[in-house]
Amino acid sequence: MRSALWLAFLFAVAVVLALFASSNGGHITIYFPPYRLDTSLNLFIATLLGIFVVTLLAWRTFAAILDLPKQAAAYRRKQREARSIVFLSEAIEDIFAGRFSKALKSAEAATANAAMAETAALLAARSAHRLNRFDIRDQWLAKIQSPEKRQARLVATADMQMDSNDAQGALATIEQLQKGGARQLFVQRIALKANQQLKNWEEVLRLTHSLSKREALHPVIAQKTLQEAIAKLVQEKSADHEALVRIWKTLPKENRKISRIALVMAKGLLAVGQFDIAKDLLEESLDAQWDEVLLEIYPSCVAPGASNLTLVQKVEAWMTQYPGEPALSLALARVCLAQKLWGKAKSSLTSVIHDPKTKPAMKASAYMAMAQLHESLDEPSEAAEQYKLAAKVYSNL
Repeated sequence: MRSALWLAFLFAVAVVLALFASSNGGHITIYFPPYRLDTSLNLFIATLLGIFVVTLLAWRTFAAILDLPKQAAAYRRKQREARSIVFLSEAIEDIFAGRFSKALKSAEAATANAAMAETAALLAARSAHRLNRFDIRDQWLAKIQSPEKRQARLVATADMQMDSNDAQGALATIEQLQKGGARQLFVQRIALKANQQLKNWEEVLRLTHSLSKREALHPVIAQKTLQEAIAKLVQEKSADHEALVRIWKTLPKENRKISRIALVMAKGLLAVGQFDIAKDLLEESLDAQWDEVLLEIYPSCVAPGASNLTLVQKVEAWMTQYPGEPALSLALARVCLAQKLWGKAKSSLTSVIHDPKTKPAMKASAYMAMAQLHESLDEPSEAAEQYKLAAKVYSNL
C-alpha cells in the first residue's frame, strides 16, 4: 500500500513538472566577460537540481568513508556481543547439565562483553563453587562491584557459603542483604539452614513461623523443624519456666495443636511445674485430634497433692466423643488415682484389663496402676498379685 502511494505521488510530481516546464518560456542570460551564456529557465533549474543531487551524494559518500572505522568497530562489537551471548547461554546450559568445568570456561569467555561481564562472573563463581575451587569462586565474586548486581552477588554468596557449611559467613552476608532491605523467601530459607546449623533455635522458630505463614515451606518440613526447635529450646530452658511460658505464648494456635509439638512442650512445662499451662496445651491438641501419646501424660497435669476434678470431667467428655477407647479408660483411672477416687479408678482399670482391644503394653500399665491403688488402700497382697500380672505381661512383650 505504501509503495502504491509513493508511485502515485511521483506520477503527480512528474505531471506538475511537465506542465510547469511546457508553459515556462523564460530565459536566463549569464554574463562573465568576455563571455555570455543564454539558456532556458527550465534547463537552469534542472542544472541546479542536478548539482545539488550530485553534491549531496558526494558528501554522503565522503561521510560514509570517514565513518568506516566507527562502523567497523561497531561491527566487531556486535560480533563480540553475539559470541558472548552464545557463551553465556552455553554456560547456563552446562551448569544445569552438571558440566561445571565447561561452564566455567564458557562463562570466562562471555566476560569479553563488558555489558555481560558481571553476569558471566556470577555464572563462573557458581561453576567454580561446584568444582570446590573456592579461591577461584571468591575471585570471580570480587569482580562484581556494580550496585545493580550487589543483591545478586550477596544472595549467591550466602547460598554458596551455606552450601559449603560456612553458616557464620552466610549469616554475615545475609545481614548485609537485610541492611539493604532485602527480604526474599530464598534468603530466609538460607538463614533458616544457617541458624539450624549454629543451633540458634529461637531464630529457627521465628523463621519457620514466617516461612510457614507465607507457604514457603512444605508443611511436613515445617512441622519437623518446629518440633526440633521447640525440643532443643525446652532442653536449653529446662530450668527457666518463664522462658518456656514465653515460648508457648509465641506459638501460633495452629502449631500448638500439633501432637508432637504439644508433647515436647507439655513435657518441658511439666518439668518446671507449669501444670495448668501444660494441661491447657494438651487439651487444646487432644480436642483437635486424637493421640494416645498425649493422653498418657495428661494425668500428670495435676501438681502433687493438688485437687483438680476438671481433668476427670475432660476425660469423661473425650470418652463420649471417642467411645470404647481403652486408652481413655486408663487415663481416667490415673486421674482418679491422683484425686483419690478409688472406686472410679478401680472400675476404669478393670474395664481396661478385660477389654479385648487393650494392647499388651496398656494392659501391663493397667496392672501397675491397679497395684498402686491397692497399695494406697493398704492391701499389700492384692498389690503384689497385680505386680506379678504386670511382670508376666511385660515379659511377653
